[in-house]
Amino acid sequence: MEPEKSVENELNSGKMPKKMRGLKDLVLSMLGLVAMNGVIQLLLYPSISKALGEDAFGDVLSMLAVVSVLATAIGTGVNYARMVAETKGRSANGEFNLFLLISMIYVAGISVGASVLILKEKGVLFNVLFIVLSVLSVLRYYGDVEFRLKVNFFRFFVYYVLIAIGYVGGSFLVRFNVFGGSYSWVIAIILGEALAVGFVCVTGDIFRGRNVLKPSPFAKENVNTAMFLLATNLINALALQGDKILLQIFRQGSDVTVFYVATLVGKIVALLTTPLNGVIIGYLARYKGKFTKKFFATATLIAVVVMAVFTAGSVLASHIFVRLIYPNIYANASPYFIFANAGQIVYFTAGTMMVIVLRFVHEKYQLIINTGYAVLFVAALVPLTKYGGIWGITWGLLGVNAVRFIAVVILGFAHTDRDKPSIDETANETPIDSTEIQ
Repeated sequence: MEPEKSVENELNSGKMPKKMRGLKDLVLSMLGLVAMNGVIQLLLYPSISKALGEDAFGDVLSMLAVVSVLATAIGTGVNYARMVAETKGRSANGEFNLFLLISMIYVAGISVGASVLILKEKGVLFNVLFIVLSVLSVLRYYGDVEFRLKVNFFRFFVYYVLIAIGYVGGSFLVRFNVFGGSYSWVIAIILGEALAVGFVCVTGDIFRGRNVLKPSPFAKENVNTAMFLLATNLINALALQGDKILLQIFRQGSDVTVFYVATLVGKIVALLTTPLNGVIIGYLARYKGKFTKKFFATATLIAVVVMAVFTAGSVLASHIFVRLIYPNIYANASPYFIFANAGQIVYFTAGTMMVIVLRFVHEKYQLIINTGYAVLFVAALVPLTKYGGIWGITWGLLGVNAVRFIAVVILGFAHTDRDKPSIDETANETPIDSTEIQ
């Protein structure tokens, strides 16, 4: 009698048809992310909001925005650099772990600075805990590369389920105020991050072995790639989290809370569609045809229709979801639903269009567009937020995201119908991978 196979071995067996394996990988990726973010949105954040109140919850969101910027820029940047190294035959762990280790100095300094400036928190214990949270978040954003490299999406799924389990336990710590209001929310998030990082340490190879901190012969090239992708992801992360940071600087914590709630459903939609970028990259990698005007015009038309449909759906869902989960904030947030969600939808659609365009143009254009976007973001949103508050940042985000979308479309049409499209391996590994809504 044939021995019974484990669920993991069955899912990862080579007997499954190729198309079915691709669908299975996509489903597992989405289920893991949905599990984690479902707990965040339905349990963890509402618990923190109820325990601390609207104003203090806004301060916490601002703190977590800083953590997210660090984790996305460093963790996701190095994650993609490790993937690029693998595809180019420069596989190594040492220089990436050293890069992460050195970056922790900056992570610690920025974390303490944010704690003092935003929360006016000078207690040693709180700041140590917040540094631990920030460091674990960076490692967690990097850690799933272990399962991407091995194409083991069952463990990728388990990785994010463990985060969700940690957050569930943390939510009860917050709800019952186990460690006090100043510490419970930090420890709650540490639980989830620690479970994920521990899982990688136990089951994976990226943080273990004789060469765990030994640079490879390709160290210079790998570090250069990591720096480039860090810069790209930093710009994206600041754009995604900049609303909370600017509202915190120029307004107050309650405004951060209201705008966060107003944009929440739009960001959830963006999260759920992020894995589709990977599917698009996979199909475009095998596409041998020309980048024609008809091809790109069709893609652009589909994008416009998607933006309209998803915006309408997000507004409708916001009236239901926010009323149920944040009833005390609904009245203040509802006037912003249409334009705030539209801004989020336009942003992620522009990112998907960039994925398509980068299949046919040099990756330098991504850095050019993202840098221009960052400059416009600061130039427009700083005064709009300072003088216009929530409405100012709502209109500002919609405007700058629309400009980004138009710039990507213009870039695409400028490179259609060329005889030899420029294809770069790194370009297909650099779209932002938003795995958490904060």
